[in-house]
Amino acid sequence: MPPRTPIPLIKVDVKKAPWEQNQKPHNRWHPDIPPVAEAKAGDLFRVETIDWTGGQIKDDDSAEDVKHVDLSRCHYLSGPIRIVDDQGIPAQPGDLLVVELCNLGPLPGDEWGYTGTFDRDNGGGFLTDHFPEATKAIWYFDGIYASSRHIPGVRFAGLIHPGLIGTAPSHELLKIWNDRERALVEGGEGSTTLGGVLHTRPLALLPEPKGALLGGVPTDTPDWARVSGEAARTIPGRENGGNCDIKNLSRGCRVYFPVFVEGANLSMGDMHFSQGDGEVSFCGAIEMSGFLDLKCEIIRGGMEQYLTPMGPTKLHVHPIFEIGPLEPRYSEWLVFEGISVDETGRQHYLDASVAYKRAVLNAIDYLAKFGYTKQQVYLLLSCCPCEGRISGIVDVPNAVATLAIPVAIFDQDVRPKPGGPPVGPRLLRRGDVAKATYEGSKTLTINACMCGGGH
Repeated sequence: MPPRTPIPLIKVDVKKAPWEQNQKPHNRWHPDIPPVAEAKAGDLFRVETIDWTGGQIKDDDSAEDVKHVDLSRCHYLSGPIRIVDDQGIPAQPGDLLVVELCNLGPLPGDEWGYTGTFDRDNGGGFLTDHFPEATKAIWYFDGIYASSRHIPGVRFAGLIHPGLIGTAPSHELLKIWNDRERALVEGGEGSTTLGGVLHTRPLALLPEPKGALLGGVPTDTPDWARVSGEAARTIPGRENGGNCDIKNLSRGCRVYFPVFVEGANLSMGDMHFSQGDGEVSFCGAIEMSGFLDLKCEIIRGGMEQYLTPMGPTKLHVHPIFEIGPLEPRYSEWLVFEGISVDETGRQHYLDASVAYKRAVLNAIDYLAKFGYTKQQVYLLLSCCPCEGRISGIVDVPNAVATLAIPVAIFDQDVRPKPGGPPVGPRLLRRGDVAKATYEGSKTLTINACMCGGGH
């Protein structure tokens, strides 16, 4: 078979705002957002994407853009793409859409990215009670490697992937999403045992017309008002895939998406050069513009054949995927454990989120002994190729989570050794990330064992 050049299906211009693109992206999920392109099963086609904030974050040494980012205008997705078979018959509800990620990369001429933490009062994050201020690190790409002037002494290979890719929901599925997430918000933080431990807020992001970009839905029309008032925000992953932030969705991967609407209406964006498991700082991968070369197949009736609903309707299914054969190869790892006991010493019951938070905190404090600030390490653990695991989920009362960090990404040996970590002339200070001041009034979580100096 002769080599094929990808069909250019969706192109973007990073110098233009999202709403100025020729094929307008969208930043909400709704079945009535019309396709901007069509692809035939078996064709190799290219989709370009802008960065997830639509160019709000700049390549500079200030974190003010992260502090004041408008999060109602985020996750700009290229698509929807209508998928048809070789007879021109579109994918149908109940089918499986097989998406093969053949190649991915940064857009030529835009080979840079960023990692950040949001201000606690504008986005927050996994450790926002420990790190309430907005921060930013800029990364440059040298082939497969990334390095940063804000976190020097670190270099690693990227595993490029779309943080967000999925099919459109049906009206029925959209209502399920909105009803259950609204119930969570209305219950308040007291309705969940994690409310006082994980301080990311709000509990869910409900439909919001402000900041909505709906692709081909005409603005200033009754349709736009209706769709923007119903459309789901793109922040979480859901039954359609969506914002799952799975770093292994990279070259050679095949994803099996459930189809809920005619044509499947495939969309994608939020491209990452690299990400650690959990993307713990929230704006935490190396965010970038990028391209994807894709092929699609349709498995007729595949949802019923392969996906078992885990819920009250046949729509309560999730994608499955095959990991591709290419990924960074590291052989030596330093692994940090965490258990489901929070920073106050309170015992939780088999809570993997609390356990993972403890593992990340343990890693941050440890690596800060080697010349890095804690903010640098926090960003690094969000974007480097570290491996997170739920290592134990049955041994009451403690879940055990682990975070494994490849030691080869550092230009120094960070393993424990006689004599302790470097001090005095042996300790090389590593600068710092860009920071903005936190001006809110929310209290911090302080490590009691540090006599009030844990942050």
